Amino acid sequence: MAPPGVGGPALRAPSDYQAERGAAVGPCRWCHLPRLPYNRGVAPRDLSQPLREIVYSVAPGDAGRRLDIWLQGIVTWRSRSDLQRRIVEGRVLVDGQPARKGAKLQPGQEVRVMVDGPATEDVPTDQIPIRVIHEDQSLIVIDKAPGTVVHPVGRHVMDTIVNALHVRHHSGEGVPGDQPPMIVHRLDRDTSGVLAFAKDETARKRLGADFEARRVDKSYLAIVSGSVADDRGTIDLPIGPDVDADIKLKVACVADGKPSRTDFEIVQRSELLSLVRCHPRTGRQHQLRVHLAAIGHPILCDRLYGDPTAVTVAMLDPTRADPDRVLLDRQALHAERLAINHPMTGEPMSFEAALPPDLASLVAEP
Repeated sequence: MAPPGVGGPALRAPSDYQAERGAAVGPCRWCHLPRLPYNRGVAPRDLSQPLREIVYSVAPGDAGRRLDIWLQGIVTWRSRSDLQRRIVEGRVLVDGQPARKGAKLQPGQEVRVMVDGPATEDVPTDQIPIRVIHEDQSLIVIDKAPGTVVHPVGRHVMDTIVNALHVRHHSGEGVPGDQPPMIVHRLDRDTSGVLAFAKDETARKRLGADFEARRVDKSYLAIVSGSVADDRGTIDLPIGPDVDADIKLKVACVADGKPSRTDFEIVQRSELLSLVRCHPRTGRQHQLRVHLAAIGHPILCDRLYGDPTAVTVAMLDPTRADPDRVLLDRQALHAERLAINHPMTGEPMSFEAALPPDLASLVAEP
């Protein structure tokens, strides 16, 4: 679901909830902004509005820590130097008063960080494409454009699909549903295709349970390097953390990993490329990307598991008149189909998204 935070005068500070619950309010595991509990009758932050301030409460275990170092650990979308500058300029308040960078924190203190703009470049939400495949009171399904971030995470605070959906919900243009859409599954930034959101808490819980229990059916199209020999097959390789990688989120096929299975079939092949339809039977992080790389056919332009180099005309045919023209510069992965049961009626539903122009043009190359 859309990760909540604190923003705007209508919402209470996490310290208020700490007094009620007797525990500090930690950051969201997705966007690292503060969490507010739903069982207190308070709605999540309106992600159609810019984040103006964030309020944290110091936990007992953080007693004695320096203010600037403590902030760096929880405000991951700003650098330490940026946070130090904010402290010097008086835009970080401890119990309502400006504080020094080296101030030692005490349990229960309220630390308020003033945010003067989004953490990323200003991307107007009307420039984030929302192509609706289906929408009703409980569900919205879109065709996600490549290069768009699904939800606020890290440095992406206002430039995400969730932000754009919140703006759309609050626009008053007859959008069905009483609540702004909530996340039930995700796609990587450069992956395009079918993406579903719940529009109320009941739908979110039911859809989330169906995804968790693998009661949904998904298929993806991937353009991979090389000519895959088998017309169809199964990749049954366990996936776990890549302990040798410098990038924390990278995973690998490892003997002690979690069971992971992908069925595949060839749609089209040439000497240089193959268009593969993949059916993930488990839901591991980066599963398709890792599995295809493991059999020697990484997805084109995959920055983590393959060759990130952009595909140019020269790579396919060096005799062409426009050899430097770029055909593709993002990972060639597309969520083609999603089949679910409607969260309220139980009706079987299937949604499809055609290959976007960049991938369609590449497979159409002679």
